[in-house]
Amino acid sequence: MKKIGIINCFDVSQRCSSSGCFKAAYNKTGSFTRYEDEDIQVISFVHCNGCSDNSTEQVLARAERMKKVGVDVIHLSTCIKSKCPYYDDFIAKLSEKYDVVGYSHGKKKK
Repeated sequence: MKKIGIINCFDVSQRCSSSGCFKAAYNKTGSFTRYEDEDIQVISFVHCNGCSDNSTEQVLARAERMKKVGVDVIHLSTCIKSKCPYYDDFIAKLSEKYDVVGYSHGKKKK
């Protein structure tokens, strides 16, 4: 079973139920189509700590905690992909140590 962790945007989480991420995981749509022949379980769902000069370090710390509880793959939420000024840095740094997917639901944007 593939164990999934999702990191979403703190600012967006103030007005979002996160149902899009969970619905996509449950129905294996969006970025979760890659698991169509596997069982998956979302075992961690956290948000960044908001935009700041140390946003990347905070996300890396959360990723390390996710790894300690057994997360195999980290998905950055679609709200991070579409709204976060640190998205490219998150992808670059997280990809050095973790299996990372750059969005959660909706169509993959280039």
